[in-house]
Amino acid sequence: MVKGLGSMINHRRLKVKSYLGSYIKGERLKQKLNTAQLAIKIGYKNVNKGMRRISALESEGVFNPGLLKKIVDVLNLDADFIDSLIRKDREACEEEYERWLNEPVKMTYTIRAMPAIYLTYDLPAEITSENGAVVYVSDIAKDSKCMAWLNLSRRGSIFNKSLKY
Repeated sequence: MVKGLGSMINHRRLKVKSYLGSYIKGERLKQKLNTAQLAIKIGYKNVNKGMRRISALESEGVFNPGLLKKIVDVLNLDADFIDSLIRKDREACEEEYERWLNEPVKMTYTIRAMPAIYLTYDLPAEITSENGAVVYVSDIAKDSKCMAWLNLSRRGSIFNKSLKY
């Protein structure tokens, strides 16, 4: 069984269906078990905790490998098929993340107001070029005596000596 992929998949932020979660929920319902009964069968003494973890797996695809192994054993599921669903979930998340990264966004800038305090602002509407944005943010950094970053897209930003105070 593929280990650790569940923690790498974050369905909470990406709006991606969890194939693994849907499959496990369907199999649990076929066996006429509710989440509390499944939690007890896999050995949870704190049934509410087990129910929350099972629900997170079924709705968001979030799990730890130990929990998944226990569920696979109790529900008598095919481990190879589970592995294929984990891979399918991961591929779907990666595709959605790439799509999100490639969405055009407005350029913004971030200043470090003090250690651990970062403030992000939109650039004025009249600044449309990267060079104009670099000059603008560099001037703000010098005037405010703060470090500054120009955020060009979700993929990249500029922080260099020209943007330092």
